[in-house]
This record gives sequence, C-alpha cells and structure tokens, in this order.
Amino acid sequence: MTVPDAISDTRGNSRARISEALTRFRDVKFFVPFASGSLAFVVGAILLGSAGIDVGDAYATMFRGAFGSVFGFGDVMLKTISLLLAGLAVSVAFRCRQWNIGAEGQLYMGALGGTLVGISLLGAVPGIAILAAIVVSFIFGALFALVPAVLKVKFGVNEVISTVLLNFVALLFISFLLHGPIKAPGFNPYSPEISEESQMPIIFPGTRLHGGIFIAVLATVGVYYLWKTKIGFEIRTVGANIDAARYAGMNITKSVFVTLGISGGLAGIAGGLLVIGVQHLLIEGISPGYGFVAVIIALLGRQHPIGVAIVAFFFAALMTGSETMNRSLGVPAAFAMTLQALILVFVLVGGLFAVWLSRRNRGGAR
Repeated sequence: MTVPDAISDTRGNSRARISEALTRFRDVKFFVPFASGSLAFVVGAILLGSAGIDVGDAYATMFRGAFGSVFGFGDVMLKTISLLLAGLAVSVAFRCRQWNIGAEGQLYMGALGGTLVGISLLGAVPGIAILAAIVVSFIFGALFALVPAVLKVKFGVNEVISTVLLNFVALLFISFLLHGPIKAPGFNPYSPEISEESQMPIIFPGTRLHGGIFIAVLATVGVYYLWKTKIGFEIRTVGANIDAARYAGMNITKSVFVTLGISGGLAGIAGGLLVIGVQHLLIEGISPGYGFVAVIIALLGRQHPIGVAIVAFFFAALMTGSETMNRSLGVPAAFAMTLQALILVFVLVGGLFAVWLSRRNRGGAR
C-alpha cells in the first residue's frame, strides 16, 4: 500500500468513527429524557413505599384516573389547555432569553379580563361575547407582562426578580377585588357569574372539556409559525446572541417588548379560559399553579411548541391521575408536584450526561 493510500484509509476511518460517535450521541440524546423521566417514577415509588402505600396499586390508580374513563380523559384534556397555553407563554419568552417567571400573575390578570367582559353588557351579546373575552384576556395578560419589560429596558431591572414579585401583586390585587369592588353578594369572595353567552360551550358530552381546546391548538400552530416570520427570527437571534443582533441592526427593545407581550398574552388567554370555560366566575386560587408548572413544561419541551404540547399533555395526565390517587388512596395531592420536580431534575441531569458523552465521543473520534 502506498503512502497516499494509507493516508486516505486513515481519513476514511476517522470519518467513520466521527459518524459513528455522532450517531451514538443522537441515539443517547433521544433516549436520555425518557430514561431520566422513568427514574423520577422509580424515586416516586420509593417515596410511596416508604409511606406504606402499595406502589403497583397507586400507579394503576393514577393511570385509571387519567385514561380509565371518558370523564377522566376529558379532565386531562381540560388541564392540557391551561398547561399548554401557559407553557407556550413561557417558552416564547425563553427563546428570547427573557426569563418570564410571571406567567401565573399574567394568567390571573387574563382571568380578570375575561371576567370583566363576562359580567358586562358586552358579555351578554351572542356571537361576540366569547371572542371579546378571549381578546381582552390576551390584552390584560400582555399589558401586565409589559411592566417587567419597561423595568428592564428603562431601569435595567432583572426580569426574573420583577416577574416573580409581580405574581404576588397580581394575586393580591385579585384578592382585593374579590373582597370588595367586584364581589358578588354573599359571604364567599367570588365575582358574579358571567353571562351564559360568554361561557365556552362543552364539546365532549359527559366531560368538562370545552371549545378552548381549539384555541390552544391555534396558539400552538401560531407559535410554531411565529419563528418562521421576520419578528420571530429577530426574537431568536436576540436570544441566541444579543451582541450579534445589535451589530446586525436589530431593535433589541422592540424584541423584548414583543416577546413579553406575546408571552403575557398567551398566559392571559389561559386565565380567561379558566373563567369562561371552567369556573364561569372569578375566584381566589382559580389556578392550581399552572403558571409555575409552565416553567418546567417550557424547559422540558425545549421551548418548541410541539415539545411543549407533549409535555403539557403528560403533566395534565399526571395531575389528573394524582387527584384520583388522593381521593382513592389518600396519597397527598402534592405527590404530583413532587413527581414534576423529580422529572425536571432527572431530565436536566440526563441532559448534562448526554453533553458530557458527546464531548467524550468527539474527543475519542479525534
């Protein structure tokens, strides 16, 4: 064999090793999230067993609660609506590196907007009442999200701090309204019930699933195609490299405002649908923490609308099944939150392992 042939064979072998390493990494990268999530259920089983609960019976009850009946599956889809919209809200902000942790507060402000439409004269107009409630919910959520945007752009306030604190502002403001200005007659701090024309129709008889599922689907498609538009490209560029975006002449301030406006608006719609589709009035605690869970959903879904939709459905099933476990076996309802946190931790650790393995493979290939 001549020297050039030997060199050519060496290069060919190197390329083959690199290709094999990359293939292994892609396989591991696909497999790691599922393996990591499974470990969370293993730890959950240990916790259940240490509490004297039959693990097999508990997980079987969880599965039956989510998928064992029409009502249970409808409840899963109902929760998916709120989790999906809130998850999309957070993911849009994260793509621009705007760390919006205030989806819960924006959701409550959207719920307020939907309530005000539903109890007004506009809410009694057939045909436009529901649309008006959704639009106003979006506006209320978006305007509330623009507060941290202004604080960041004008005064350099970190959006993590401002959005977290504004959650409490929103919840306390809603509590004030329900104990005073918009409180319905009676002892309980509820708003008046919205008009029937403002109530989202049920689309699946025998369940609570309403037409808001179509709004969630449209929002998912809209966010998917948002990244293919000019403003979507600017948002992603600002998130990927703000210095490069500034050098390219992109308006950073506009990107921040548009991003947080869309993010808050989506969370606002989630809140509005809780009023017009589920409760039909505004109450304290109308959200069981959807805005906070949305942060986990956005991270696990890799800020991609399809990924967010899949994780939102999975978490909705987890929450519905955990509620059934609580009623049937007395397992604390907080078990679902524990599993969610464990899944996030294990998936993040698994992601670090996948990155380490890819670097090791690249080093070996070289």
